[in-house]
Amino acid sequence: MNTLVSHLRGNDKAHRKRRVFLTILLCSFAIVGFSHASAIAQIKVRVETISGDPVSGRFTKLTDSRLELTTKSGETNVVNLKDVLTISATDFDNVKVTPVSKTSWIFLSTGDRIRLTPLVINDESIAAKWDSFSLLPPMSLPLELCHGIMMSVPSSARDQGRNFDQLLNHQKEFDLITLSNGDSIEGEFVSLKDGQFTLDTSIGEVQTRTDQTQSLAFNPDLVSIPEARQSFAVLVLSDGSTLYVRSVSSDGDLIIAESLGDFEFSIPVTTLRTIRFYDSNKVDLTGLQPAATTIAPYLSVARPPKVNRNVLGGFLHLRGRLAPTGFGVISETNQTWNLAGGYSQFRATVGVDDAAQGGGSVIFKVLIDDAVTWQSDLLTGQSAAVTLPAIELSDTERLSLIVESADRGSVLDYANWCEPVLIRKSVAAARQ
Repeated sequence: MNTLVSHLRGNDKAHRKRRVFLTILLCSFAIVGFSHASAIAQIKVRVETISGDPVSGRFTKLTDSRLELTTKSGETNVVNLKDVLTISATDFDNVKVTPVSKTSWIFLSTGDRIRLTPLVINDESIAAKWDSFSLLPPMSLPLELCHGIMMSVPSSARDQGRNFDQLLNHQKEFDLITLSNGDSIEGEFVSLKDGQFTLDTSIGEVQTRTDQTQSLAFNPDLVSIPEARQSFAVLVLSDGSTLYVRSVSSDGDLIIAESLGDFEFSIPVTTLRTIRFYDSNKVDLTGLQPAATTIAPYLSVARPPKVNRNVLGGFLHLRGRLAPTGFGVISETNQTWNLAGGYSQFRATVGVDDAAQGGGSVIFKVLIDDAVTWQSDLLTGQSAAVTLPAIELSDTERLSLIVESADRGSVLDYANWCEPVLIRKSVAAARQ
């Protein structure tokens, strides 16, 4: 592999200052193009609540405290947002996400991964077009939040994981361009314009064409990482894009949100697949460190669990749908968390990742204080994803998530615990 010696930045590189500055607006022609300019076009949604009572209707309004739905009879149904776990657009129940391969993705330090193709990058921002929503105007993102850009995701699941790991785990004090032929260029990023990336290297400026570039990873020392927040929402769009936001509202036609990175954006509700809400009472398990993890696969590699990616390193993918959060593990993996009796419910969806291409055979188990509380049937890469019932935790001290191998050892046993969430005891009790 050919590598150009890096040209390290000095601390006085003022032109690399990255500033969060942006509000994204939708042009009127785009709104009309998406046919959502009236309440008639408001999408149908299904709402998962802490209480477990099913709620559905047309998505009418969303504020920081309440969700309004219109029922079939035309009545307004109001749901307290504190009771809402997920809002899902039912129009997409049977729609598979376009394959992630052969498209561009932008990864932000907020956890966002957005299916966008960059057009222009300057000292402060990235202007990028949507691959799936051609009628929407280009989106602008703060450069300071960008971990990296994958210009074209490979088709192979193993190559996807390898490339994502290389991009997201980049820790060197330079920007890194990896070309499609495997060569790499180290230096200081200058710009993207006219279809070419420019890097300042030890031998001068070097340009590479975007269609010959596999990825661009930014110097992590210059990437701004927002402070973690207890309350946030995760938006998943119909193209698989995932965005983490501190606030979200809607008039039934547009979703208006503020990113964890402090920029605002608006998108048509017709691009929405799910909104999942987290706060001090609805806790994302992926944000809690396990007390213990054991891995002992049979006839396979001992791969460590991945957070928010499958065990190979690619996106969590179950039967054509992407999951924004969760754990990807190999079978014979046991993860245990100390809960100290503070939670009342555990929820998740499980299955064998699509990376197994129909293979694999596993059994999922949930243990409470070392006793099996729930167990799946044997699941393969062809089995439908399984949503767990609300697992009652009561005074549970320890929660263990175990995946056991079934047929043929651990070969292709790429198991996913998707969207695992804990509900605090006081909240669930108040809803009963």
